[in-house]
Amino acid sequence: MAGILEQTGFQPVPVTELRTVCQPIAIEPEPGEKAPATSTYLGQERAINAIRFGIGMRHDGYNVFVLGPLGSARHSLVEELAKEPARAKGAPDDWCYINNFSDPERPQALRLPAGKGAEFRDNMRALIEEIQLAIPAAFENDDYGNQLKTLEAETQKEVEDLWRSLHEEAAQEGIALLQTPTGYVLAPLSDDKVIDDKEFDKLPEKKRKQIKQSIQRLSEELKTRIETMPKLRKRHRERVRSLDRDVTARAVSMLLEELKQKYQMLPAVLEYLGEVEHDIIENAHDFRRTEEPSLPFLSYDSTALFASYEVNLVVSNESGAAAPIIYEPNPSYPNLVGKVEHRAEMGALLTDFRLVRSGVLLQANGGYLVLDAHRVLGRPFVWEALKQALLTKEVRIESPAETLGFASTTTLKPEPIPLDLKILLIGERWLYFLLCLYDKEFGSLFKVAADFDDDVGRSNDNVAAYARLIAERVRESKLLPLSAAAMARVIEQRARHADDSERLSMHMQSLDDLLLQSDYWARQRSANEVAIEDVTEAIRQRVSRQDRMQKKIVDAITRNTLLIDTTGERVGQVNGLSVLDLGEYRFGHPVRITATTRVGKGDVVDIEREVKLGGAIHSKGVMILSAALSARYAPDVPLSLHGSVVFEQSYGGVEGDSASVAELCALLSSISCVPIRQNLAVTGSVNQFGRVQAVGGINEKIEGFFAVCKERGLDGSHAVVIPGDNIKHLMLTEEVVEAVQKNLFNVYAVRTIDEAAAALTGMTAGERDESGEFPAGTLNRLVEDKLIQFASRRKQFSEGTGDDKGNK
Repeated sequence: MAGILEQTGFQPVPVTELRTVCQPIAIEPEPGEKAPATSTYLGQERAINAIRFGIGMRHDGYNVFVLGPLGSARHSLVEELAKEPARAKGAPDDWCYINNFSDPERPQALRLPAGKGAEFRDNMRALIEEIQLAIPAAFENDDYGNQLKTLEAETQKEVEDLWRSLHEEAAQEGIALLQTPTGYVLAPLSDDKVIDDKEFDKLPEKKRKQIKQSIQRLSEELKTRIETMPKLRKRHRERVRSLDRDVTARAVSMLLEELKQKYQMLPAVLEYLGEVEHDIIENAHDFRRTEEPSLPFLSYDSTALFASYEVNLVVSNESGAAAPIIYEPNPSYPNLVGKVEHRAEMGALLTDFRLVRSGVLLQANGGYLVLDAHRVLGRPFVWEALKQALLTKEVRIESPAETLGFASTTTLKPEPIPLDLKILLIGERWLYFLLCLYDKEFGSLFKVAADFDDDVGRSNDNVAAYARLIAERVRESKLLPLSAAAMARVIEQRARHADDSERLSMHMQSLDDLLLQSDYWARQRSANEVAIEDVTEAIRQRVSRQDRMQKKIVDAITRNTLLIDTTGERVGQVNGLSVLDLGEYRFGHPVRITATTRVGKGDVVDIEREVKLGGAIHSKGVMILSAALSARYAPDVPLSLHGSVVFEQSYGGVEGDSASVAELCALLSSISCVPIRQNLAVTGSVNQFGRVQAVGGINEKIEGFFAVCKERGLDGSHAVVIPGDNIKHLMLTEEVVEAVQKNLFNVYAVRTIDEAAAALTGMTAGERDESGEFPAGTLNRLVEDKLIQFASRRKQFSEGTGDDKGNK
């Protein structure tokens, strides 16, 4: 059959164009040398320049969105390009949270030069330890004891003088001032003795009246003295407290003076140290509590007092280091923004400034933060929190409930910290375009798009550079070196991965996987280098692990469960080619496409669309072939055709227009009643002018039909008809190429629907002559005559002259 195609003017695609072979390449990487980023990431100059531009721009909004497919080594390139600017910027400042003594619920942020944060934290810890020893020691000093005794003596003298004057005044009036368990009592005296009521009644009335008046007046004086006692006690406590403050001030000032001298160039630190000193002095009495209450749970916790002087270091950088470059694989809200932790005490959740934790926004502050777009968008509240931080240029550590106004409990509100960093957001292209379309703030925050190329041209220079790239990745991963033939085989596989013999895929993850697996098979045979058979085995094993579904389909075809003819001829029936994509593995297989025609109103029914199994692109392809049919044949009469096309035994969705050439040829066969050769399969799309257009998955489609024909036995008659524009995409397996070399299988290329129809039917398509007619005995003449006949029959029906059978 292949000979018949050649006799009618069709020549098979040359074997050399079925697979573009790479010549062996020997690369010997020199130990210790590391390729620069621009050479390691071949073909990504556009993305590299965009990333460098975004990193270098210091104005607001010039964050970078890195576009590209998964596995294209975007993360490593971004981090590599950020290293040099990070070294030039140097380490950013440290940040601490400190106690706000006037409002503990609002911790203050303290900024220190890089490396000073940890030093200041340690200094404050040391200060607290010294205070814990120095203040009690100061109160145990004899000088303090003597001063305290002096104050107590003075107060005691004031109390004694107060009561002595009242005693003397009462004695002069014959009244005794007595102290009882219930208080003070005034009683009359007689001969310096207290008299009882009976004796008092025996006194003259004038005397009794005088005594009562004296007692009443002295009672007022007693009341005044009693009311004076709390004031004396208060004054004594104030004197003691003042003494305590003086003692504490002397002890603390000496300890703080050294710190103040050390941080004299940092006004914020000096202000904080002044607040610490004032608070310690005001709470001096708490430093000398020694008595224990009777109930343990009422005991005073001095650690809480000392903890209020600690420093919570939330961002620490090393002096002289580069600016931080941080990649956060899990950008949850707490990991990104930060959080306020709580501790459980006696059934209650408590917190303070020491439990404020920073997120990566603060940890990368002053540097570069790398995030995955799909992870940021997939975590609750994270995307809005990130935009809010970039818009306000500050980080506010609070829970999402507080941000949304749902919090009903009192919690900490740490002071916001100014934000100055570059966000490098990595995502796929569809995410970028969706964000541009639906998020109005996105464009003002991510003004730089770095678009990674999926592949690079397969020029001689690029092939050599790609080989060096492979050698570098082998060296970095500490794999066995590749032989020259193995290197060439890897490069050929990269062209296959790109679906283009003239391009090389830049998908680094799949390249690394191939290198690792090839290294494994080389080590299995205890080799010192990776040979071409190791690369081939890695490819074969990968296919073998994933081709279960493909083998099932081929088995179903060979057992005639799925009906696919590979011999004979059929009218209105053609072998189309389809591709199934199963994640990391895809394969092609033949599908039967059939068409039926009769007199009608000029419509072609796509059965797949009618039952909602056809996608939009497939439906568009059927409409285009319908337009091509009506434009090419019988233009002077109405198209009076009712046709239907369908993918037989297809029970899932059908998408794409790569079967439109096959569908149109099936329709032409049905209209003309010219059979189509079943030993051929065809793929390609068609436009309204009959031009055959390139399609995707061309290698898998050819190999899929080859697998079925191989199972049934190759006899040299089997072939695949493809668009001529797809020749440059051919990177077929060695097995298919070998079969073509042995004349057991062939691949033919066509550029028009006439060439495709002629190849499938074996009949010349024919072109219109000067009179506008197709030559007699050609396929197109048969099609046009039948369409004119359909139009005539339809006219008869409309005039009511057609027979009942025809009308029915």
